Amino acid sequence: MEDNLTTYKGVRIDDTAEWRLAVYITETGMSAYLKNTENPLEPVATLFEEQWQQDETALLRNIETAVYDHPQLLDDFSTEIVICSPRAMWVPEALAGDYEEQTNLYNKVYKAEETDVLCDTVNGMCCLYTLCPGLPAFLRRTLSGARVSCHLSVLARRFMSRGSEMPRVYADIRQGEVDFVVLDDRRMLLASTQRWHDRMDIAYHVFNMMDVYGLNPANTQVSLSGEREIKQSLVKTLREQISYVMLTMMPSAVSKTDMPLAAAVALVKNT
Repeated sequence: MEDNLTTYKGVRIDDTAEWRLAVYITETGMSAYLKNTENPLEPVATLFEEQWQQDETALLRNIETAVYDHPQLLDDFSTEIVICSPRAMWVPEALAGDYEEQTNLYNKVYKAEETDVLCDTVNGMCCLYTLCPGLPAFLRRTLSGARVSCHLSVLARRFMSRGSEMPRVYADIRQGEVDFVVLDDRRMLLASTQRWHDRMDIAYHVFNMMDVYGLNPANTQVSLSGEREIKQSLVKTLREQISYVMLTMMPSAVSKTDMPLAAAVALVKNT
């Protein structure tokens, strides 16, 4: 057995079937994480984290280079790929139809070729999204067994699995962007990404969404995650007008890491 051990950046693995791999891809970087699914006490291992300048013309090449520079990604793991897409939209599943129909719907808002539009289904809704031309084909060639999801789909599935008697607004704060999921029990009202420059921009989005969907500040829960200083400051601000404001509970296995929330949820999706 010892002869079959492989070392992945300090983690020794003798059976890839006992590990889950999460790959997180954005316009400006890529990272990968490993979690032992048989031993919940085993800490999450970061395989790599890479950053690059935002450049649409070079994005696919950057992703390809990151994959080929880290051949561990090609091993036989149970793999979740999370694509952080700035161009995601939701449509009812009944309207999504086949690839051609999905592309036609997507091109009413964004522009993409049929081969580049990805689709996730979440409780009767379809999330249509892209990141860059050629990416779906590359992932099929190199990581053919992986499950590919939009970051918004990953967050929506996770939060929808938590039943609640009150409406909920989840906000995951990233540098310059914040991902929102708004739920009424297990019914998704909204899942979108908004830009922010000041923390009060985030507060504005929260109050605006609550107003649009008629959510009462007295019985709506707002949960914040992401950038530490911003979310802690927002807790104090939002509590002035909203009764239930708290920090989002992270999966225990990744609570001490700095992983993006969508990657963490994908990595420990069954816990």
